Amino acid sequence: MTNAILEMDALNPVAAVELTESAFAAAYTKGFSRTVRFLQSNGVQQELAEEISQAAWTRGWECRAQLKNPAALGVWVNSIAKNLLRVDYRRRKAVEELSEDSAIIGASTDSTALAELLSHCNQDDRELLVKHYMEGWSSNELAPALGISPVSVRVRLLRIKQSLREALQLRNFRIEAAEAA
Repeated sequence: MTNAILEMDALNPVAAVELTESAFAAAYTKGFSRTVRFLQSNGVQQELAEEISQAAWTRGWECRAQLKNPAALGVWVNSIAKNLLRVDYRRRKAVEELSEDSAIIGASTDSTALAELLSHCNQDDRELLVKHYMEGWSSNELAPALGISPVSVRVRLLRIKQSLREALQLRNFRIEAAEAA
């Protein structure tokens, strides 16, 4: 029965076939390690690959009604895993960028450094930075809330970061000049 559910009907390849719990469990048993290897082939460490694979298969189970071709379940879950990997990468990159800027300040704690970094911004810019980098909102999610396009959100973020870098460089120059005197 499981193989029949996962095989595609040759006469009607788009026929919607219900994916049962047992069929999904069988596919998970076969496909989980393949998803892990797929992520590792993209340069992901073992532990993170397993974590993302588990999340992808969970998401696949939750959204199984959207799957049009049960024969492509493994490919579909791998595409979910790749999207989850992209989200994880973006979040890690955002945190790294923010912590690089915070490290320049040289404050005693991360929260103090972040507060000092954000004090260089006006209220709107501060809210935008916090929502994007700390809360993980994408530019597509922020755009409707701000009433601007996603591209405009990215441009604003870029300009805010540039102005912060300039302010930090100026501050560091002043500190270095004061230490030299």
